[in-house]
Amino acid sequence: MTDEAAILLRVSAFGFVAGVVYWFLSYEPLGTLALLVLGAGPGFAGLILVQERRHQGGSREPRADAVRRFAGLPPRDPPGPNDLEAADLGVLPQPSIWPFGVGLGMAIMLTGLIFGLWLVILGAGVTGLAGWGWLAAAAREQRYGRLEAEAPPEQ
Repeated sequence: MTDEAAILLRVSAFGFVAGVVYWFLSYEPLGTLALLVLGAGPGFAGLILVQERRHQGGSREPRADAVRRFAGLPPRDPPGPNDLEAADLGVLPQPSIWPFGVGLGMAIMLTGLIFGLWLVILGAGVTGLAGWGWLAAAAREQRYGRLEAEAPPEQ
């Protein structure tokens, strides 16, 4: 599955879920139809991209990797640390979307103070998930950095 197909399929899943939830909350047919069409269009395009990839003989990735790509999770960590000491490079933190997620969750949570408790709960969930992801990414970077520093020099 390509990144483009994964994004289209995520948009499709959002459209379908939002359409169903919108229907049960409002019973308004036009908005529900618009959300379902939002789910159908990108979903169709995403499935076409997946099918084309299979017909072109693209490498079949394991199902777990396809699910990770669909969920928008980064690829698995490499099997071992690289030796950066010989290259004499400064180590900078990797760019990440997690700080934006924490900020978005906080904004939703604070907006919930105006509009209702359900937004506070949603914002707390988004903030917690993004904070966990941010801390996990930082811990992964620290673990690889620490392993590189503790490795004995090659002779």
